Amino acid sequence: MHRFRLILLPLCLFATATAIGQTVTGRIVDERQQPVAGVAVVMQTPDSVYVDAVASDLEGRFAIASGVRPYRLLFQHLSYDPLTVERSGDDAGTVTLTEATNLVDEVVVRGERPLVKVEQGRLSYDLQVAAQGKIAANAYEALTKLPGVSERDGALTLAGAAGVTVILNGKPSTMTAEQLAALLKSTPVEQVEKVEVLYAAPPQYHIRGAAINVVLRRRFGRSFSGQVNGTYEGGYYHSWGTGASAVYSTPTLSVDALYRVGEARSMRKLPLTSQHTVGSDTFDIRQEQRLADDNLTHNLRTGLSWKTSEKSHIDLAYTASFTPSGKGDISATGNYVASDSHIRDDAAMHNLALSASTGFGMQIGADYTHYNTTSRQEMSLLPADGAPSSFRTDAGQCIDRLSLSLDQSHDLGRQWTLDYGARFVYVRDNDYQYYTSEEAMSDRDTDLRLDEYTYDLYAGTSRNFASGVSFSASLTGEYYRRNGYDRWAFFPQASLSWMASADHILQAEFSSDKSYPSFWDMSGAVTYLDGYAEVHGTPGLRPSSNYGLTLTYVLKQKYIFQLFGNHRVDAFTQSAYLSPDRPALIYQTLNWDYMSSFGALAVVPLRIGERFTSRITLSGFDYLLRNRDFYGMDYKRSKWVGYAALDNTLRLSRKPDLAFEFGGYYQSEAIQCTYDIGASWRLDAGVKWTFAAGKAELSVKGNDLFDSMTPVSEVDFGEQRLRMGNDFHTRNVTVNFVYRFGGYKDRERKKVDTSRFGH
Repeated sequence: MHRFRLILLPLCLFATATAIGQTVTGRIVDERQQPVAGVAVVMQTPDSVYVDAVASDLEGRFAIASGVRPYRLLFQHLSYDPLTVERSGDDAGTVTLTEATNLVDEVVVRGERPLVKVEQGRLSYDLQVAAQGKIAANAYEALTKLPGVSERDGALTLAGAAGVTVILNGKPSTMTAEQLAALLKSTPVEQVEKVEVLYAAPPQYHIRGAAINVVLRRRFGRSFSGQVNGTYEGGYYHSWGTGASAVYSTPTLSVDALYRVGEARSMRKLPLTSQHTVGSDTFDIRQEQRLADDNLTHNLRTGLSWKTSEKSHIDLAYTASFTPSGKGDISATGNYVASDSHIRDDAAMHNLALSASTGFGMQIGADYTHYNTTSRQEMSLLPADGAPSSFRTDAGQCIDRLSLSLDQSHDLGRQWTLDYGARFVYVRDNDYQYYTSEEAMSDRDTDLRLDEYTYDLYAGTSRNFASGVSFSASLTGEYYRRNGYDRWAFFPQASLSWMASADHILQAEFSSDKSYPSFWDMSGAVTYLDGYAEVHGTPGLRPSSNYGLTLTYVLKQKYIFQLFGNHRVDAFTQSAYLSPDRPALIYQTLNWDYMSSFGALAVVPLRIGERFTSRITLSGFDYLLRNRDFYGMDYKRSKWVGYAALDNTLRLSRKPDLAFEFGGYYQSEAIQCTYDIGASWRLDAGVKWTFAAGKAELSVKGNDLFDSMTPVSEVDFGEQRLRMGNDFHTRNVTVNFVYRFGGYKDRERKKVDTSRFGH
């Protein structure tokens, strides 16, 4: 595929609201001279005007970027007496806190640290405030505590956005979703400086649309640190994972390594009934599938960063993932056919990434990924009114991807900036599937070879005004080509922010994007789940164009209200269809004319005393979709959907440090393609114990206590009559243990994008 993006001069301006100033640093210890982590450090002017707030890391260190001199620092921690000091220099020195003797009055909070503020025209969240007192043993769990962010099907989602990409330190990551989750689950919350939530990512990130930018604390210095962790999950099956990571750094060099191994086992039961019409006959089909998976996965990474000067550095990283001898077993019983399917597969991914940042605003990047997977499926069929049969399939996928990028930024003065750059991506893909059977099935063999090219060019500008208004804009031009298909596309992006005061922030963002289907979906292959259900590929599947608009109001740096709209043209998604030619349930990914959603979101945090905090999230949206040629039919629908979530945290005691968390959500009936989806709800509860001076955490949590989060789906239009249950056995208990040593300093790592890989 060839893509060429030309970003022309911006239509609107986006500005940096950050003042360039000095940095105040210091260290916090207790009376035994041991470092104290998690201390809230609030900076004020001498006349008590709020400036900024941070939290100390595991070494008790803190840093606040501010040019205010002189200043006042307030130190607050639940286990220590509050302390106020006044300083005028960059080094605040070592501050000693005294252990509280009266737990009732041990902390006098004169003001809350703000949850969100505007930085560089973007909404910037304090992750430690969002996760304070909650069961969030790592950065990944803490991200789900941010307003509008949740985890669905093992991936992070953002309310009001059609999709979201997680990036680290302003760069698109090059790890798989599983490796990124493993990294964030190994990263202490204290090592996250801030989290930026963007509904229109700037083009230099080389992603479009919504993004969550996790900014890690990063500094060079002589140290060796790391952590070990372990996870156990008890449900229908038992799963586990364990890992370790470490980083060694000098003033100019930093080397890190990460390894994690885990076994994931799952069981799903899918009962279905259909009134299947073929010609003048109607079949009353009742089937149940049992799908069991067992995969042992190894993830590893090693990286090196060389600081060549104060403003430039070179990064080199190798990332790998191996899933040897994966197992998948599918059995089906019913009045139409009985079947057994056994799948064995192997998968491996290797990635090498090189990037360089110069002192004059230029960044250069190169990234290469090799992905390979092979699988064998052996299936036996026993129709209710026919002879038994069997077949075997051998399938595989091999992908090579190369990405080259160049970005340049100029400070034009008077708070104007100019950004421009280019990116080239080449992908070679080979997907194949061959059948072996006593019957002739060679006509179903597939062997697809695909070459994809993408060319991007972009330009953008931004500015900040003294009135509190900041705005930016950019335009990206893309040329895309693959195997005879080529297309130009242009993607505008704009952001406008107005900070009337610290208590009133208004922001509007517009984004445009294009999404591409997976290579396997475009292969045309047919996969048999049992003797009734099949998955069909779709040669010629088109990419979708996505447009998003959000309007956000932030009150008192914690109450959030939002209006949003998303419109996707040529949206592609998988739907179910009962074949009119034979009794077969076909799952196939198709292009739809459009899919749109328009709605509102409100996030309201509450606090009762010093021990109880709560957050209420309410959302409602109208979902619309249309396909003028859905297997020859004009299909058009719309439905209003409501969502409500409540998260509560109760601090049981300070010594020992115990916190109890409980919450859940409810979603009303919804639609997805041709499906009518029933209402779903979920309740979770757990407890967390923090000990060993904050370096160790042990948590136990019950998830989906009533096994109620997977709803029933139905199809009912024309002659399509289908009902599917979804028993995913999501009720489980998880036990997590984390121990950090030496003041863990995690580094920036990238994610290999494999969203379009796999069968």
